[in-house]
Amino acid sequence: MSRYADASRALLRDTILRATDELVAERGWPAVTMAQVATRSGVSRQTVYNEMGSRPDLARAYALWAADQLLDEVERCLAEHTDDMARALVVALELFLDQAAEHPLIRALGATTGSDDVLAVLVRPAGGTIVAAAADRLGSIIATTWPALAADDVALLSETLVRLAISHVVLPTATPAVAAASAGRALTPLLTTLEIRNR
Repeated sequence: MSRYADASRALLRDTILRATDELVAERGWPAVTMAQVATRSGVSRQTVYNEMGSRPDLARAYALWAADQLLDEVERCLAEHTDDMARALVVALELFLDQAAEHPLIRALGATTGSDDVLAVLVRPAGGTIVAAAADRLGSIIATTWPALAADDVALLSETLVRLAISHVVLPTATPAVAAASAGRALTPLLTTLEIRNR
């Protein structure tokens, strides 16, 4: 019974977050209301509040969900480039930045009003959960792809990459390709050290 309840709740959360994603893509985050999310999800507004909490809570859950979707693509990318870790990470970062630039969540950050709760998830101290969650997920992907890497090295690499990615997402100064290549050059000493240490 508990497993059924957990699966049912997971399905409900996913339905609400997918509905949020659709609405943000159509209208931008500032124009999305909890009532609209409820209608699009096919549930009552109270159900959305019960499951997700306040609107800032929904923003946080949506940001975490979106990051996980983007990291699914990163995982597929790394699996195709296991023979060269440095190259794989540059290609994966470029893919992440390229897809993130078109994501409704990232477009919401461009809104001049009403995007504070989304922005807080990414750049304010209270938003540290997304950095930790994304770093944990990326660390799991890296550890699976290159199992010889030490756990401490995986943690250092994953958090560094996540913080670099968020910085480029929030304040882009170059194309995804240029940004990823620059990050790769900056990280070359670290990656070289990790590869030598873990041979």
